[in-house]
Order: sequence, then C-alpha cells, then structure tokens
Amino acid sequence: MKWGQTLLAVLCRGTVVVWIAAYLAWGVLTTRTEPERSDPRVTVEPRQSDAAPPVAAPTPAAEPSAVAVTEAALSEGAALLERAGSFPALSCSYDQFPSFLSYAQAMQGLGARFVVVRQRRIVGEWDLASRSFRESAPEGTFSPRARDYTEEPALREVARGARERFGAGAVVMMVVPRSIDAGLFGGIAHELAQRGDQHDHYRELLGRYERGEDGGLRIRLESGRREDGTAVPFDLVFDLGAIASLADRAPAAS
Repeated sequence: MKWGQTLLAVLCRGTVVVWIAAYLAWGVLTTRTEPERSDPRVTVEPRQSDAAPPVAAPTPAAEPSAVAVTEAALSEGAALLERAGSFPALSCSYDQFPSFLSYAQAMQGLGARFVVVRQRRIVGEWDLASRSFRESAPEGTFSPRARDYTEEPALREVARGARERFGAGAVVMMVVPRSIDAGLFGGIAHELAQRGDQHDHYRELLGRYERGEDGGLRIRLESGRREDGTAVPFDLVFDLGAIASLADRAPAAS
C-alpha cells in the first residue's frame, strides 16, 4: 500500500513536471520567433509539412496606355469650351518635374504662353527663355481655361513686376492652345461616358503632369470629386503631344 502511494505521488509529481515542461516549451515557441544566438545548440526548423509555401512576388500593374483621343472627341471638347462652366475644374500638379521651369518649358514646347492679365484682358507676355516682357498678347488661339500662376515661387519676381507695371489686380497666367484643351476635355468626357458616367456629375478633376516614355508631356487623371463630395479614383493618361498633333491634322475642330 505504501509502495502504491509512493508511486502515485511520483506519477503525480511527474505529471506536474510534464505539464510545466510542456507549458514552458509552448511559451518558448510562441514568444520567440528565432533561436537565441547565445545558444548554438538550439535550432528551430519547421517540418516540411508545416513550412509555408513560397509566395510569388506580385506582378507589377501594367502601365495604362494613353487614351486615344479622336477627332470626334476633339470636336466635343471644342463645344464644351464654347459653353463656359460646362466642364469641371481640372487641377493638375507638376511635382513629377524637377522644377517649375522644367514643367513650364515642356508646356511652352506645346505652344503654351505666360501672360499678364488685368481685368480679364491680356496686357502682355512674359518670355521665360529670354526673361523679357512685351506689352502685347501672344499670337494664336488660346483656351479660355487659363492657369493662374501668380503665387508660384519661381514667378514671384515676374508677378511683382506685373503689379508694379499694371496695378495690384494684375496676375500671371499660363494660356494653352485651345485645341489642346479641346482634345483633353473631349477625351475625358468620352472616357467617362464609356464608363457609364458623365463629366457634368463632377465639380473637380485631379491629376498630375508627367513625362511619357518618349519624353513627351502627359496628364494622368487620378481622381474626381462629384457634386455631392464623393471621391472617385481614376487612372487615365492623356498624351498632350498626340492631342496637339491631332489638332494640327484637324484644325477646323479646334
């Protein structure tokens, strides 16, 4: 009887030791993700059946091709420009360029011009290349959607000189060829319609200027904000050089 009690006590103690050992071992495996470097004897290698299968690297998303703007879209955009306020505000950053001057030169290459406007009238043109000013409007047909760059730090001196010369209400703006905005607006309107959407459902479209693989200037439309404030993501690319070339082939649409 005493022998049996002694064995039972040993077994009970042995059971406690096993449970403690198991608990400690479980704690080590769940709290340490790698063996301690101070103990070279300890290695933790998962069994082949427990090893996680290799995860394939994600395939990079394909770069979207530029939207092919058609002559029909160019004509539609020209009609939109005729109707003031019929197209949402288009706000694009140029932070992909090393400087404002780099962006400005790219725009000038497409026919854009920097002008001084006072009381909604162009009173002069500023030439960035020669850093000279002349009191005459640039030649050409320009979009009514001018870009205001009065607060651009790189044009601070230009804006100051314009105000000194023409009064406090003078602003520095960039005007672009009418045909480029016509193709851009018409192309955007067409793409939205293809998605079952409408451009006049939006109050603002947001994007950025960037260089294409061929070095040309593009606009990437990234999102839009509807009239009710809802944000809608996009990824639409428009090649401004291609639009300019299309307009040259179809001047009557611009």
